[in-house]
Amino acid sequence: MKNQVDVLINVCGKPYQTALSLLSLERECGQHIDRIYFVEENTKYYNIDVHTGLHGFVLERLKDKITYIMPDQWNYCFPLEFEKLGDKEYRHSIRYQYGWEMTDKDYVLVIHNDVRFHGDAVAAMIEHLGENIAIGHVGQCWYCPAAFTGKCDSDHHLDYRPSFSELREMYMHTRAPEGEHMRAYHLPRMHKMFEQQPWPLPECRVNEWCALIDMKKARKITVPHGRATPFGAILNVGKQILDVGCQWFRDVHVRGYTCKNFDIYQYMHHDVPPTGQPTLLDKDRYMDRERAALDLLQKEFGHP
Repeated sequence: MKNQVDVLINVCGKPYQTALSLLSLERECGQHIDRIYFVEENTKYYNIDVHTGLHGFVLERLKDKITYIMPDQWNYCFPLEFEKLGDKEYRHSIRYQYGWEMTDKDYVLVIHNDVRFHGDAVAAMIEHLGENIAIGHVGQCWYCPAAFTGKCDSDHHLDYRPSFSELREMYMHTRAPEGEHMRAYHLPRMHKMFEQQPWPLPECRVNEWCALIDMKKARKITVPHGRATPFGAILNVGKQILDVGCQWFRDVHVRGYTCKNFDIYQYMHHDVPPTGQPTLLDKDRYMDRERAALDLLQKEFGHP
């Protein structure tokens, strides 16, 4: 299993958390990893202070493995513009897409830049992948009415396949438990795509903070070689969005492929959602996470 995996990571700020993510990954799984496609988001045209450009420590430590780029464009949380997919510059600004197109490996590992590895997740996921196209933690069940009503969970996403009318009724009449949130895909009305394709459910995906994808299967069916939506794309479905990975998940399943739910938290840590973008917008939370990551970098990886 030596050097058969490339890593795809998009980075928007979080220099200490990014370094901890990649150095802990290298410590636990480095024997499997060849290239790390490090895509730093280009925020120079936006009024956002996320410590962009301060990644010298990890870039130097892993310089033999890292391929670094900063796309000209920044897609942030903007919905995919399908008409631009033929434009390579635009396409490579979609999250994870540059490394997806550049890799020649059988597998890619997609990770967030705010995780910490404490075991060999790569070996475990390859071992358990089987005939599936991807493996990781499946589903944003913390947003999903099917989970709130006990109809579905991460281990049963292949089993619960409602009709469109059942899906619509469930969204219309389910209230999220206290402290939880549900995206209102039924308001003002459910998008036509759900009528045509009610399953997989809107919140189903293999979560991007740690997902292994079989490129032998995925490469040929995903843009730019196939018609499946890019893995990192966000879709506009009226007043709501389909989050990163959701439409790719839907596209591959209707083509007969499956993703496997796997307990990645045996091997890595990622905070309970919502994290990621909300953390960027909460300055106090952002700095708390950065200070904690720096402390671990100094203790475990010799950060000055």
